[in-house]
Amino acid sequence: MTTEKKCVILKITKGFAGFENTKGEKMILNIAIIEDEQAACAALKEQISEYGKRNAGYEFHVTHYSNPLEFLKKTDGGYDLIFLDIQMPELSGMETARRIRRKDDNVMIVFVTNMAQYALESYEVHAYDFILKPVDYDSFALKFARCLNSLSHKLIKKEIVLVSGTVKRIAEVGDITYIEANNHNVVVHFADDEFRMRGTMRGMENELRGCHFAYCNACYLVNLKWVKELKGDLVVVHKSELRISHLKKPAFLSEFARYIGGTV
Repeated sequence: MTTEKKCVILKITKGFAGFENTKGEKMILNIAIIEDEQAACAALKEQISEYGKRNAGYEFHVTHYSNPLEFLKKTDGGYDLIFLDIQMPELSGMETARRIRRKDDNVMIVFVTNMAQYALESYEVHAYDFILKPVDYDSFALKFARCLNSLSHKLIKKEIVLVSGTVKRIAEVGDITYIEANNHNVVVHFADDEFRMRGTMRGMENELRGCHFAYCNACYLVNLKWVKELKGDLVVVHKSELRISHLKKPAFLSEFARYIGGTV
């Protein structure tokens, strides 16, 4: 599900310091809390608010859902981050996450629970992190900063112009799934189509520097945003399976780990 992000990112600070940009604009994030315990929700809201007071550059819009079925019925996307309790009476957080993933592959999910044994199962639904209750502010701030740092990189907006003869296409970098070398041409792949043009992989690499693309082999430059699964020597990029070469594998896995960890 594609959602429009209400931010322009011009400069990302290093480490886990607050977001800032050269125009003083804020990074606006829509956050959902799905939690049936009012006290736990209030505590989480307070920690989010406290983080905003201590770190300039963010604006958080927080919506609380006490019932996961209410969330699934009312929401049509638009959230950047979902804090999700696992133990809820009508529908478990894990099943809620599965239903969310059927609609949205990209929204960041963070489980908040007192049941540590669910940590491994959370990877099944591509949960970004796992927070144990009760959460003290210092522990929360560290993990929340990691989420924000990762989101800030993923929301970077940049457009490039693709040219093939007299045909020009303006493409948002985030919509490119991967780029393929084909003789003296490059094929720019999108979710639903592709664009073939004269060019080199080195030229595309330079054009996309800093936008989180990495080589899985010499013929494929992958947008890490679209990586869905790693299967041995294969990487699933949207709906395509691409081979990871032995030569490129260490660097590719390192870049992907940095990307999902938000420490780029």
